[in-house]
Amino acid sequence: MEKNEIITAEPQLPSTVSNEALMEALRNMANLLRSTNERMCGLEQEVRRLTKVTPSQAAALNGAIRKRAGDLCIQHRATGCEKALASAIRKAVKQTCGISSARELPRSDYPVAMKQVEMWDDYRLIRDIKRKGEPK
Repeated sequence: MEKNEIITAEPQLPSTVSNEALMEALRNMANLLRSTNERMCGLEQEVRRLTKVTPSQAAALNGAIRKRAGDLCIQHRATGCEKALASAIRKAVKQTCGISSARELPRSDYPVAMKQVEMWDDYRLIRDIKRKGEPK
């Protein structure tokens, strides 16, 4: 070896990487991205469930329940039974959404709850409430 010769410390790398190794690395990256995406979707759903309705939305839901109870009392000629009917509608919404009060309703379930209030009509329950409210 001559004195003027330069010694390099860099190792000699293979000039080509096998296609199989490259494909395996790409598969691993795709699996990692897929699992990250699934976790992010789960977190997004959890955030939606934890975000509660605003106080004005809760008041609007309770107002819609009272209005629907009044309309059903008029429709079924059950005057004086508005409170009992509103309580029955509220109970149905709570059971459907799994909540204990309107303020605990997840914001994403608000349209569903409002639609349920609009559509609620239980003839048997209305009949029973009407019979209990009639004087004997």
